[in-house]
Amino acid sequence: MMQAAFLSEGRIGVLDTLGEVKVLSCVTADKYREREREIRQRKEWKQSGTGAMFTGAFMPSDAVLDVKLPITGLSAADGRLAFCLNFDSGGGIYFKPLDESQPETPILVELKNSFFELSLNHNGNIAVSYSDSYIERHIAFLKVDVPHLQSLTEGDCVDTNPSWSKRDEDVLYYDSAGIAYSSDGRFAGLGPRSVYRLNIKTGELDEVLADDRFDFVSPFEDSDGNLYFIRRPYKMGKGKMSARDIAKAPGKVARAFGGWLDFVTRRYTGETLNTSGANPAKGSGKSPQQIFVDGNLLEAEKTLKKNATAGDKNPGIIPKSWELVMRAPTGEETVLQTSVMGYCMTKSGIVYSNGRYVIAGDAAIKSHVASKLIPL
Repeated sequence: MMQAAFLSEGRIGVLDTLGEVKVLSCVTADKYREREREIRQRKEWKQSGTGAMFTGAFMPSDAVLDVKLPITGLSAADGRLAFCLNFDSGGGIYFKPLDESQPETPILVELKNSFFELSLNHNGNIAVSYSDSYIERHIAFLKVDVPHLQSLTEGDCVDTNPSWSKRDEDVLYYDSAGIAYSSDGRFAGLGPRSVYRLNIKTGELDEVLADDRFDFVSPFEDSDGNLYFIRRPYKMGKGKMSARDIAKAPGKVARAFGGWLDFVTRRYTGETLNTSGANPAKGSGKSPQQIFVDGNLLEAEKTLKKNATAGDKNPGIIPKSWELVMRAPTGEETVLQTSVMGYCMTKSGIVYSNGRYVIAGDAAIKSHVASKLIPL
């Protein structure tokens, strides 16, 4: 019996109740990859030799064949997976049956947008983080049987990790960070991530978790109203906002309300009030001992040794300061796990990743950097 699925280095892994992991193939990605290889090979003569170096079109021969199309989002409902895949000119959202003998089917493919984290519920509603610009990301809504993207949030922000509430089908949680720009319009950094609760029926928006000292990411509300999230220290520096910039970050209420107006307008008139989106800035080079996790540069080797020295049975590369927290409806908070990169709540309990292992109860399955985890 399947227990959970997860993303690891852009591929889908499935974990069963016995602790066995199976990596699923992605036919859609394979087809795009092969087509891109063929296109690059046909153009290879333009991208090699001294002439190409002179014109700036030079591409190493290994780059011609190295076509990476990572899966960027993953969700599940009613025994089927939904995933996001991006390519050079856009991206798409697809269904993938757990039975690999069945074909993958597209839900939505667009040329101008890239798609990232998504959440699918039992009503066929999809919330997805998407972008059509360089930095910003926003949350959009679509239905499986009406694949029309309807923007819910907008503005100078990076909105990610949408998650439908298990308590109220009209409620959506997501995390968001404001973007700061320099006086000449260049990207200056991101503020701390906060968690927001948006009712797509009424347009009501609440800031649920916010603290200048922390990032709050990957929110999930269960049927009892308990809110789960990862809390980690917010660190200022390159790619982050200063305390002065944080105060200048635009408010989220106006952005989400404007997005809700667009959502309602599209629903009832078929017209749109606005378009918005983003693509995260690429990180700089790093040493083999370092790794980027959600925009955070971690000293992987150093942290692994530190966690092992602290007596961790299955030490990972995520610092202990990255905590999985449960907040009860009363407001009481409980730290459930430390060193958490990603997690999900299954019928048998918490399944989480510490960047080196996927841990389910007493079982620890060594894996690659498993980020997004979802219950099956």
